[in-house]
Amino acid sequence: MKTVMKAFSKSILALSVLAAYSVCATAQNMYDAINISRNDYFGTARTVALGNAVTALGGDLGTISINPAGSAVYSYSQVTVTPGIAVSSIRSSYDAGNSWVSDNTSSRTKVTMPNAGVSVVFNTGRSSGLKSFTVAFVSNQTAQYLSYANVYGVNSATSKLAEMAAAAYGIDEGALGNFKSYDGNGIAWDILTGYQAGMFGSYGTNGQYVAVTEALNGNNHYVPGKLAQTSITQKGGSKKDVVLNMGFNVSDKFYFGFNLGLPKARYEYNEIFYESAMDPSQFLLTFNKADGKAYDTYFKSASTNYKYVSDTEGVYAKFGFIYKPLSTLRLGAAIQTPASYTITENWQYAANTIFDDNYFNGSQTSPTGKYSYRLRSPYVISFGAATTFTKLGLLSIDYELMDYSVMQFSEIHNDYLARDSFYDLNETNRNFAGVSRNIRIGLEARLTSEFSMRFGLSSLTSPERYWTNDRGESVYADDFLADFDSYTSNAKRLVSSHYTKDNTFSGSIGFGYASSSSFFADVAVKYTRYPKTRFYPYYDYPNWNADGDLVNAASPVITNNRSLISALFTFGWRF
Repeated sequence: MKTVMKAFSKSILALSVLAAYSVCATAQNMYDAINISRNDYFGTARTVALGNAVTALGGDLGTISINPAGSAVYSYSQVTVTPGIAVSSIRSSYDAGNSWVSDNTSSRTKVTMPNAGVSVVFNTGRSSGLKSFTVAFVSNQTAQYLSYANVYGVNSATSKLAEMAAAAYGIDEGALGNFKSYDGNGIAWDILTGYQAGMFGSYGTNGQYVAVTEALNGNNHYVPGKLAQTSITQKGGSKKDVVLNMGFNVSDKFYFGFNLGLPKARYEYNEIFYESAMDPSQFLLTFNKADGKAYDTYFKSASTNYKYVSDTEGVYAKFGFIYKPLSTLRLGAAIQTPASYTITENWQYAANTIFDDNYFNGSQTSPTGKYSYRLRSPYVISFGAATTFTKLGLLSIDYELMDYSVMQFSEIHNDYLARDSFYDLNETNRNFAGVSRNIRIGLEARLTSEFSMRFGLSSLTSPERYWTNDRGESVYADDFLADFDSYTSNAKRLVSSHYTKDNTFSGSIGFGYASSSSFFADVAVKYTRYPKTRFYPYYDYPNWNADGDLVNAASPVITNNRSLISALFTFGWRF
């Protein structure tokens, strides 16, 4: 039986925060475009142990995704398989702007398959010129999204449910309660799901709403007691390059190759947020049942859940070469065209509310949303130099450059007479995504004729830029997008750009064994430290405190420090 919250009277400030909500929860923004486009190479254990500094080396199936000429360097055919284990660890802190600041470390482990492939060498029989060509089919992993963050805190000032109620201001209650409103009604799906799960209800007559985590005092509503809040964010999936390769050996001095790359990715995101009353007696609620009588109960807990999955398929071309001006020196370079991606997204919301009297409990699950679009990714240019020391080992250095400003969203079926539905996002990409640079260093020491030890380091700069506008304010991508009309009308102007200092660092170590027959094996461990990120479980919203003062009710800030440890084991055979 449906229950209706008892009506109260009060006026509420019109919320500008409504503009921050989208009707559906697709991941079309600059940060997600970077996430999809960026390559964090894994491949074989040898490649990883050398810090992926292999543009000028080649000879290993893990190098082919970085430089297609790598397949032509060795005169033998080979097959490799590389299972692995990934361990993600996140240290999270919760800060609600009060005396309570908490920390927690969470981790997740996953079995992976960073590499599998085969290359076949065809000799021409010539002693000079084109001596051989190689055909290879390889799958190399280029991103691992595994992460899990779980953090808890106490908040006596703001509530996610209260923010949802504030965001619903002015919306007709009949539309909020209608399940058909999910189908193109223009109301954000999280708001519909929250209302239909009993997280907030109306008072007054002008589309005013109050959350079940709030108390009313005259014209004000506020959080009356301490709420225990728990935020859980979980990511999964990976990206891999399926590569069709041809490499050519010219006089054992010049090697060149071509790739047709078919990248595939699955990215999964699951966000859960819990709120529970530490003292339910402070959260008194009065409901009217169908019999017309008023009944008291107390709020106990609530949870919201947002699930998102994207599947990505793409295509690109890559050309590279390796040149040996000296027997101990190799120079290499490669260029990759922008990839054309087709991305299909699915998302769903769920909400659950629990009261002291379970008669009033509510839950709702939204339909599954779906949307597909295209993304053009950056081009990639790599340069490398390597020197070998006879029977001692080698040293290799790479420099890789990616220009993310060329990223562009588009519809799958473009109507060239219609307005570009991605114009604002593409302008954001152009202004706030820039050049990312990756420096990689690899060292290999030959311990014996059969055993080698390897080390690698890499430093990747962030492509994210921010601007100073003509008012002296720092403007980030989200700020620009939220105030897009002001910048397109020249009411505000971007003046100077700056890069963020969010770098990603990796270090690796490994060992290799090469038998005198056909078998070889390698092992590598890679540690990656990602930039610190801040996560806001909900938007700030205007509200009141217990004293009746108008305040900015701010979301707690969750800071995440993520690291990833990957262990890879390559087994290979020459033939």
